[in-house]
Amino acid sequence: MVVNHEGNEADGESTDGVSRRRYAQVIAGLGAAGLAGCPSEGGSTATPLGSSDDTVEPIEPENTASDGSENTAAPTATDREPVVDTIAFAHANSPDVFDWNPWTPQDNTAGDLWMSDLHGLRNVHTTNLSYSGTTIPTPHKPDHEEIEVMTWIASTDVEPPYDWYDHHDDRSAYWNGDAHDAVAREKHNHVEFFQAGNKFTEGATFNQQAEDQWTLHQWTDKGSVPAQEPDPTASNILETYAGPVDGDPPLHPSFTEPYLEQYRDAGSRDRATAVTDEVKSDRVSLDRIALAGGTDEYLAGTGPYRLESMDDVGSERMILRLDPEHPNAGHTNVENLAIYWAEGDRAQTLKTEGVLDVNVGDVSPGASLNREVLPDYMQEFTRWLRATGGDMWKFNWNNPHLQNLWVRRALVEAVDWNAVSANGWGQGGAQPLAHDTFLLDAQSEAVFSEEFLDGLHAYSRGSNTEAATEYMNRAGYTRQGGQWVDPTGNAAEIDLFATSTIPEHVQAAQTIRANLANWGFGVNLSTQGWSTWSNNLDPNGGLNYETSLYWHGDPYVFQYYHDVGAWWDETLVAGSPTSSDPIEAKPEDTVDTQGKPIVQQVPDEPGAFEAPDEAGKAPDLDDATEVNLVETVNAIRQPGNSEAERQQLYRTCAKYYNFYVPHFPFHQYMQGSFGNVRDFDWPGSSARAFDYEHSFGIENVLVLGGIAQASYDTEFEPPEEG
Repeated sequence: MVVNHEGNEADGESTDGVSRRRYAQVIAGLGAAGLAGCPSEGGSTATPLGSSDDTVEPIEPENTASDGSENTAAPTATDREPVVDTIAFAHANSPDVFDWNPWTPQDNTAGDLWMSDLHGLRNVHTTNLSYSGTTIPTPHKPDHEEIEVMTWIASTDVEPPYDWYDHHDDRSAYWNGDAHDAVAREKHNHVEFFQAGNKFTEGATFNQQAEDQWTLHQWTDKGSVPAQEPDPTASNILETYAGPVDGDPPLHPSFTEPYLEQYRDAGSRDRATAVTDEVKSDRVSLDRIALAGGTDEYLAGTGPYRLESMDDVGSERMILRLDPEHPNAGHTNVENLAIYWAEGDRAQTLKTEGVLDVNVGDVSPGASLNREVLPDYMQEFTRWLRATGGDMWKFNWNNPHLQNLWVRRALVEAVDWNAVSANGWGQGGAQPLAHDTFLLDAQSEAVFSEEFLDGLHAYSRGSNTEAATEYMNRAGYTRQGGQWVDPTGNAAEIDLFATSTIPEHVQAAQTIRANLANWGFGVNLSTQGWSTWSNNLDPNGGLNYETSLYWHGDPYVFQYYHDVGAWWDETLVAGSPTSSDPIEAKPEDTVDTQGKPIVQQVPDEPGAFEAPDEAGKAPDLDDATEVNLVETVNAIRQPGNSEAERQQLYRTCAKYYNFYVPHFPFHQYMQGSFGNVRDFDWPGSSARAFDYEHSFGIENVLVLGGIAQASYDTEFEPPEEG
């Protein structure tokens, strides 16, 4: 069994208790199946339509004897050579700047995850984690009815309230044969700890130890040194700390160990800083990890596809060769992995020309990669509702309009969120949320009962200007000459920021502005570069924004229902305005950095909506309980809660969000993958082989897990129109 860490257990390949709508992936999958023209439904390895995914149609013999009997000497698929031996992907990098070192100021590590073992597997529908030994049916393969995928993490254990253990698979090795073990990981993480400035930080301790070669023991602060507060943590949260799916692949100890010794020997802060400067400037280039033709240092690389020689590195692409000794090599017939160096227009061209064999993204009419711009053999083969990816309209309550409960509700009602989603992400590229809990739907439906969700208030997804007008009137606003005016006579308008580096946010923001302008609420829209935009959202810089389009999505409920003031993460409660480091709010604060009151009256009944006219930040409510929000989200993280107690805390957070709408998450993404169905066979659109991701995409699981299958012919069904 795997645990989803929110009080529910589910079989690793089951969706029981997860979603009554099944995140729309079934419906989307049916559509994707028509688009895919998957060769497993029309080639030599076909699974007939309507048959079980677990049934593989045998390869028909090419020859028969003169008497009509089968010629037993006729070759089967696996007796023939596949039509290709290389699968291609692209990364925004180049051999001139590639740098495996994760601590350099310029992050040029893109592509490293294709040269390392899978840490673990996250289920894209449930967010549950699976590890080494996960068995996956592969009916698209003529020689493997199922395969067992090796990941770097084999299993995990937790010992609340502080400790967890990662047990590593002892088959994992660096390309030169050295053990890729807990010892190497501890050294890497210890350098990470020191380079972050913790050598002389009071109360900071390195909370990791390799218990043995393959077991890494980690723990939260235990108050074991002066000035260190103990951090006892609930077991369901400790479980999420164990067994990472993402993260920097640990560098070889021959790189990290010398720096670790220098840090340990550093007798002053200046000396430690000097070591950090050395670490950050030490580039780990491709020729320092190649097995031949480079520097022979072997500083990185652990995956099934190896950089065997610098002769395989070119200005257009590099070729990685399959290691026949790797546990995942035995169930793939794809001998090489080509990594093309491409980004922007060049990457787009490679996709539209069909050069790349597997990609992330849906193929829908509104998407940038639609049916009209792709070759017939480049087709979508699966689509699903992404459980951890979406977007929100972010509010800063320090704005006087946004302090009014009825104004926030009115703004949400006045906007057509279906149009916002479609205009920003393309028709079918995202799906408006069904539940208003501050969570994405996959988590809402995993954690809360259908009865509770149905009882909550539902904000309109289409523009409901009638309700919006009523709410503005209750806020004390009047409409004069088509323009809303507040009770003091000031025109109602707000600023809306979007970063120009996310085109979807810009297009979505334009739709919000148009909707509100037509209704009489002014919006000053501006687009900003990444640095300016992120600085304006940073509480350390004073939160120089009123509203912004912003991403939204985490694997676990406690990550949403938390108090975090960092600009890169938007939680239910923001940070502390009274702290020099406003990351976490304090129970004694009166408001968070965004001006939201820490103490609020939360309705007792889910879905309660009534509030006084001209309600401000903290209205006086009937049939409500006064709640300290910081204490509530902190209690979620404390050990000792029963499942029922944790559920009550979650419900309190959901009811608070549902009533006050402090921000408005409005959709989550439809994610897809498409690729070459002429030269490769893929599983059926709803197969379990598509259920797993590593670092935000399933593509490297398909390739590094050995799921991708080169075809033995080039037959494929043409795509459907549209």
